[in-house]
Amino acid sequence: MYSLELLDYAVILVILLSLIGVGLYFTKKGGEDMDSFFVSGRSLPWYVAGTSMIATSFAADTPLWVSALVRSHGIHYIWQFWAPLIGSVLAVVYFSRKWRRMAFVTDIEFMEARYGGAPAKAMRGWSGIWGALFLCPLISAWVIKAMETIGREAVGLPAEYQIPVTIAVVTVALLMCGLSGLFGVVYTDFIQFILATFGTVLLAVLAVREVGGLDSLVEQLRLLEGWSGTELSIAPKIGSGEGEMSMWNAIGFFGFLWIGVGLSGGYQAQRLLASKDAKNASFAQLLHSIVYYSFMAWPWILVALCSLILIPELGEGVNHAAAYPRMIVMIMPVGLKGLLVAALLAAFISTISTLFNWGSSYLVNDVYRRFMNPNANEKNYVFIARILTILMAVAGATISIKAPDIQTLLTLAFVLGSAAVVPGVVRWLWWRTTGKAELIALVVGWIMAVLLLFMRVFDNPFTDKLFGAGMSDDGVQFHLSNDPNLVGARMLVMVVAVGLAVIIGSFLTKPEDMDRLKAFATRARPFAFGWRPVVSQMEVVYIEEEPIGRTLCSWAIGMIAMTSILFGIGKLLLGPRDLGLGLLVVGVTFFVWLIFRTKKDCENDVNEPDFLSNK
Repeated sequence: MYSLELLDYAVILVILLSLIGVGLYFTKKGGEDMDSFFVSGRSLPWYVAGTSMIATSFAADTPLWVSALVRSHGIHYIWQFWAPLIGSVLAVVYFSRKWRRMAFVTDIEFMEARYGGAPAKAMRGWSGIWGALFLCPLISAWVIKAMETIGREAVGLPAEYQIPVTIAVVTVALLMCGLSGLFGVVYTDFIQFILATFGTVLLAVLAVREVGGLDSLVEQLRLLEGWSGTELSIAPKIGSGEGEMSMWNAIGFFGFLWIGVGLSGGYQAQRLLASKDAKNASFAQLLHSIVYYSFMAWPWILVALCSLILIPELGEGVNHAAAYPRMIVMIMPVGLKGLLVAALLAAFISTISTLFNWGSSYLVNDVYRRFMNPNANEKNYVFIARILTILMAVAGATISIKAPDIQTLLTLAFVLGSAAVVPGVVRWLWWRTTGKAELIALVVGWIMAVLLLFMRVFDNPFTDKLFGAGMSDDGVQFHLSNDPNLVGARMLVMVVAVGLAVIIGSFLTKPEDMDRLKAFATRARPFAFGWRPVVSQMEVVYIEEEPIGRTLCSWAIGMIAMTSILFGIGKLLLGPRDLGLGLLVVGVTFFVWLIFRTKKDCENDVNEPDFLSNK
């Protein structure tokens, strides 16, 4: 059994202490007021905001999860990781500028800018509580779950030490974000990004050398028996065979999963709101899209492929997620081994600290300040924010202990997140959407979640027939509520139910106040085609900042650029290399085109102060 040595532990300790040092350095600056603590005084340049988004997305669990999918089925099976690229490109060409233009502290302030009255207040308050006390802990839980695997497989911690060590690392994250707010988070993200990129690329290079080079790796993989990825296909395989994505999951991942990323809510919106201006927000999102989706996964994939040769059997009771940390201790030399483990710990701290800061922003800005103590001074709000982060840490640890594995938590998040798809889209595109209708949709979404995931009322002959469930070939019963091949079906049921609720509810309820709608349209500049009744009553000429035709064209250009680069890198690594080079040329050409279009779109954008936000 491989293990870390004294030099590795020293490297880990130095890096962790450095992260705490960054938090201490920004303590004064981050604690000045709410804007400083939660949106860094709206001062982040694009490269800092963008690398922070990458580092937060690259959590400690991500390489473990991707590696497990590749080992289980093949490269073609990780499109649940790549599918959100569709939405990320949409965020580059449209939603990133929208959020920065709004100049909120949190994305859920949107509710009271878009709607009026009690429904808007209720949704803002509920969204704050739900996001901080359930969504943030849920995401924290699967990251903490990955930390347990890293502690066990890379560091060699016995089971009795894993929880105390995880608590210690979480405490580092609490100290860092509690002291310095988003300032400390984003600048430690910058450090983590450099460490993680260097470490993961180096591990991939050493792993490939260990198996005899890329050509030897390809030859050995094609001869593997019992592995469905021997063709080394990058494109998704959709069907009902072994290792293929079911049709239902294809509908879920390519039809709905990316929309939430495109809408750019949550911690993604926090980075956009913290950017200097709309141009920096757009380029931060562009940096995140190209690096995270087109480049970042390939070193993880190579390590996973090499692990199939070097450690084909992990042993009884050990899942495929253990392969990545085991490869670290097998392949990396002394010192660098500790560096990569430290990079994964830093990735964990980066994501956890982001979640803590993001969640506390909801509790303080959208619950405490909005409804409980609207007239307190800024120092009071910062103090409360520092205290409330502890609640989310405890909640995340609790969910992690109860959950069996990372994939279970991701499935839960996919299904619950799909409830926000239709409301999230129509509130931007359709003037007639009302706060009461969104409130109705919220209630319907929760009813569906309880029925679908917890009461399992869809486990009956009707839904078995409708969604293709029933008896598998080996006689095992599977149903809509729990079969992994029907995650997309669960998402579809949720989207249809909640979508009908918000659309029908909007027709049945009174439209929002016209003055509020005009003020929102003036500030947000949505597509004119869905807001014509409002635009026609405006006293000034309505200028559409992002015309729908140009936006769709930019979206297509971005998709060609990102996917060509993604496939091009894969083909350069695994062959045929001529095709890979050609795809890279196409991708780079379209990427440069996208840069120039984005610059032009940002030229006339002016950031204005906050509006219509009832603090």
